[in-house]
Amino acid sequence: MFKWDPCGLVCVCMIYLLIAYADYVILIWMLLPTFGHSIWTVFHGIVFNALLTTTLVAHFRAMLSDPGVVPISGAKVPKENTQESSDEDESDEEAAFRRDNFNRPSATEWTMCTRCDSLRPPRAHHCRVCKRCIRKMDHHCPWVNNCVGEYNQKYFLQFILYVGASSLYSLFVLVLCWVYHDAYGPTGIRGPNGENVHHAKVIHSVMLAMESALFGMFVLAVSCDQLGAIFTDETAVESVQRRGRNYLSSSRRPRSSKVAMMKQVCGPGPKLLWLVPCITPQKSTPRYLRTHQQLAHFDV
Repeated sequence: MFKWDPCGLVCVCMIYLLIAYADYVILIWMLLPTFGHSIWTVFHGIVFNALLTTTLVAHFRAMLSDPGVVPISGAKVPKENTQESSDEDESDEEAAFRRDNFNRPSATEWTMCTRCDSLRPPRAHHCRVCKRCIRKMDHHCPWVNNCVGEYNQKYFLQFILYVGASSLYSLFVLVLCWVYHDAYGPTGIRGPNGENVHHAKVIHSVMLAMESALFGMFVLAVSCDQLGAIFTDETAVESVQRRGRNYLSSSRRPRSSKVAMMKQVCGPGPKLLWLVPCITPQKSTPRYLRTHQQLAHFDV
């Protein structure tokens, strides 16, 4: 689901430009001047471009996939079966007042969103950027210009995984090419192209090293946060709610094994398929009711 969000579009364009720049530096300024047209240039070029390709595919899937948008309610549901909630779109003062005077709905209750008029299943939350409620919403990520929710979290995990792998491999190739750098080669300081080309190579090397290091550290922090959320079965929004003074004990869910939690996100198939961004994970049927008509006849 593509979003016309200015911040998200700028971040997406930055990602594509940085990926293209990294590929340009590795191929034109590192591999070809150092190894020429040898087998090592072909090998490192194929591996690096394979990582970049999987990164782009995972990014496209995370950006264009439905994160779990809750459909707008077409029928009125009795108020005794639902609780109104406006989630994170309320002001700080409103949130503090509600925490002090009302109990938060538990993780097993349906709620009616006052922002988009959708009847939300348990653990769905409203996104102020997408202006819709998202199933198991973790956060809205401008780098993929989409929410990270129940249906696209696998692709987001793959995206940050391959960004980290690409960053590490680019640093490895960068160091390798400078170890085998020839001062009399095409980009050498005493080479046929002069000092200007050598200085340009140094600048490109510094820029690529900074890009790889910054993005590598960034995705490392994000991946630790995402894996922690998966293993504890608690999204970022739910973590904020848990810190509230009126957090209900009924909102706590029984813990499963880490493998079982990963299967809920990446699918129950072979674990090797968890790394493939082209395969859509199989969705298990939620334990809660799925239709508004069913909910209307459900006694609580």
